[in-house]
Amino acid sequence: MNVQRIIRFYEQHRARNESLVLATVVDTGGSTYSKAGEQMLIDGDGNFCGILSGGCLEGDIVARSKSVLWENQAQTASYDLSPDDDLWGLGVGCEGTMQVYLQPLTADNDFEPFRSISKILNGREPANIEISPDHCLRFWPSPTLLVMGAGPDSEPLVRIAAELGWRCTVVDHRPAYIDSRDFADSTRAICIAVDELSKNLELTDFDMALVMSHHLVSDRSYLRQLAHTDIGYVGLLGPPKRRDRLLRELGDAAKLLKGRLSAPAGIQLGGRGPGAISVEIIAEMQQHLSAHRDR
Repeated sequence: MNVQRIIRFYEQHRARNESLVLATVVDTGGSTYSKAGEQMLIDGDGNFCGILSGGCLEGDIVARSKSVLWENQAQTASYDLSPDDDLWGLGVGCEGTMQVYLQPLTADNDFEPFRSISKILNGREPANIEISPDHCLRFWPSPTLLVMGAGPDSEPLVRIAAELGWRCTVVDHRPAYIDSRDFADSTRAICIAVDELSKNLELTDFDMALVMSHHLVSDRSYLRQLAHTDIGYVGLLGPPKRRDRLLRELGDAAKLLKGRLSAPAGIQLGGRGPGAISVEIIAEMQQHLSAHRDR
């Protein structure tokens, strides 16, 4: 789910004191579109944010949300998506089962539990939240990505990352680069002198970093500052020969990047051009996040 989009939907309605319904997948079996922990929000007009299926369940969930708000009472919806139970004749065929817990979020209950969930998603530490009397789920903060270099090729990469719900920060020392980019509204774009990066940003706030200024001196400075952090994934654009030169020039600082530096960044899928390369890099970052979360 796009975490940041759901949070914005929640904040907009909460600011107007408008009640919502929180639909959470609490249990699944077999093959399903979503797994436990996935969520969507529905307002009183039937507008919703987030998806729990490929579109086959959302209509029923929205219909159920009306009674949840009217009665101010939570309920559980159970779905069997197997071929033997052709849901409303749609031929879903996911061959799985899903339980969705729907609960009202109102001013009277201080919009809980999503109020607490949103703090976790925008924080730094995972935590458990009781969704229902029978289900306590673990929620993880939305990943944070620092992109150093706001060239034209940063746009598709940041766009994909933002669509995944990652919290993105883009920095560049060139004001024209920052001003001319078309990033998502949720993206923070800042003009910072290269050597002042660690003084202006709390680098420990980031899960991943990507160096892509396409400027040798700038990239070397970025890498030197990143070397003295514990950021788990540091990506670098450019060919191996350029990477090797930068690491030689870093001297002892290069040793601090061992096991964290991916250069050239990305899973080599054979793509060409900014869009395809962005997919390769994002895929590698997602792989890193999944491996880290499973530990």
